[in-house]
Amino acid sequence: MRNNFDSGTPFHVVVVGAGASGTLVAAQFKRLAPHGRLALIGNADRPARGVAYETLYQSNLLNVAASKMSAFPHDMDHFVSWLKSRLPKADVGTFAPRLLYGEYLAQIFDETVDGSKNVEYIPGLAISVSRKHDLWTIRLDNGVSLEARTVVLALGNLLPPSDPVDFSAVASNYWRNPWAQDAARGIATDGSVLLVGTGLTMVDMALSLREVGHRGTIHAISRHGRLYQPHKAYKATPLLTVNVPEDFKSPVGALRWIRAEIKAAGKSGSDWSAVIDSLRPYTAAIWQGWNPAQRASFLRHARNLWDIHRHRMAPEIANQLSILLEDRTLIIHHGRLVSANPLGQEAVVTWRETGSNEIHTLNVARVVNCTGPSRDYSQIESPLIAGLCAAGLIVVDALRLGFETDTDGRFIAAKGEAVQGLFTLGPIRISGLWESIAIPEIRNQALALAELLVSETIESSILT
Repeated sequence: MRNNFDSGTPFHVVVVGAGASGTLVAAQFKRLAPHGRLALIGNADRPARGVAYETLYQSNLLNVAASKMSAFPHDMDHFVSWLKSRLPKADVGTFAPRLLYGEYLAQIFDETVDGSKNVEYIPGLAISVSRKHDLWTIRLDNGVSLEARTVVLALGNLLPPSDPVDFSAVASNYWRNPWAQDAARGIATDGSVLLVGTGLTMVDMALSLREVGHRGTIHAISRHGRLYQPHKAYKATPLLTVNVPEDFKSPVGALRWIRAEIKAAGKSGSDWSAVIDSLRPYTAAIWQGWNPAQRASFLRHARNLWDIHRHRMAPEIANQLSILLEDRTLIIHHGRLVSANPLGQEAVVTWRETGSNEIHTLNVARVVNCTGPSRDYSQIESPLIAGLCAAGLIVVDALRLGFETDTDGRFIAAKGEAVQGLFTLGPIRISGLWESIAIPEIRNQALALAELLVSETIESSILT
């Protein structure tokens, strides 16, 4: 990796963020325009992996089968072929360890950067992006400054989970970041642990604890106490006659349609999973067809139900989870946290049961926040995001899911117009696309964005 770039010559594209999203858009840009100059900025010790694929635990598996995890839409066998070279018994249905997928992305990163005269990896944290005339200036925390025609913010999940209660009195027992490498370590073998949230992050943490030798009771709590559904084989039922404007004109209408289709699928020998998966090509159009009030209603009343059926866990993971539940090693609670206070070396966590005023307490050695990344970017402490917001170049959406963007991923400024030359992809686009966090969506965004960047630079005679 080189970082001895010519600071006096503007790059065609600077990608801020060297996780999965940044790596994929950089790889596509290089493939489509090998003579285009691109800089990739990142501050992680191990680029390309991001939060999702940074894990070191073998028990943390992908939630999608290998056949659907290629980084490249134009080569859907790419990941399966790579995986077979590491796991000879792997096939299209394998749910691979996430750390292996991190290695896969890292190899793509290396192939994009190493040995290239036109792609630079520049270590550092971007602290400001500003525009003067037709050029953007990107400043890093290490004093480096560079210019670009176009900037792509590929920042991934920016925020850790929000604290459900004040944990300051038990700070030594509390891990706000469940993806920290030591979150599952340093606990007495028989010590009790409380995982806040019952989603896929909770499942990862429970299995990580077991992998490092923890044998104490694991408690998990959420308002509904629902667990995510497992993947299972089903007869595909592609939608041939769906009318998005009519069938999904409201969240209530969508629920009515889904229930009817699931009933029909059951009669034809298929499964509810087929109905949910068949909607994937239409989810952005459905979401965009709802007004802000309808979107807010969906988030309040149906988001959890959608998530547990849409984002399913690997069958192997579901089997391991069932064993933990059956032997009461993992106990699920329905409720909300009330307070957390110290008692010796432990934390006493008080919680209120859902649907009643009954109060319970748990004495635990550690509390890990597994509620997932916060989406309220208005609360972020990043000087880069704060500066762009202050300049009116980016705007947090009304539901605080991400930032306002147009259909191509350009940021929408405070005055309502698209900001030319300032793009994003991945989780930041949730507000406009709803589904924008998984590799199948990100790889398509990366390709479409790279094609657009190449087209714009070629048409404006930037590339030579």
